Amino acid sequence: MSLPATLPENLPVLPNENVDPATLGFPPMLPVELALAEEPVKDTCEAYGIDKAAFTKLCANPAFVKAVKDSREMLQKEGMGFRIKARMQSEALLKSSWALIHNQHTPSNVKADLIKATWKVAGFEPKAEDRTPVAPLNIQINL
Repeated sequence: MSLPATLPENLPVLPNENVDPATLGFPPMLPVELALAEEPVKDTCEAYGIDKAAFTKLCANPAFVKAVKDSREMLQKEGMGFRIKARMQSEALLKSSWALIHNQHTPSNVKADLIKATWKVAGFEPKAEDRTPVAPLNIQINL
């Protein structure tokens, strides 16, 4: 298997960039790792179990091309390298969080904190502007 050592700078821009992210067809952190370029493309792909044929197919996937492009743009912003690495760690830490939540020896308060944190990060926690104020009910009886 001989994958390219580096990712091509000008990946093809394909039509139909509005692809459902739930059906990406590739690991969500792969474009980020490729954009970081801390390892050769070949090594990164091998770590994900992606061979040359699969990588060639990915390079023709509009969602993958856009994800790599977006990752490169984010990395050009100041401090984004650190944020991207933190995101990568948080992806890996989700597995640890899941294991702790489902471990019978984990204290309930730790489980509750992990669940709350997951909900908050996922955006499921209700925001103040989402709550509609309810007017108090007043009943007047005039005799």
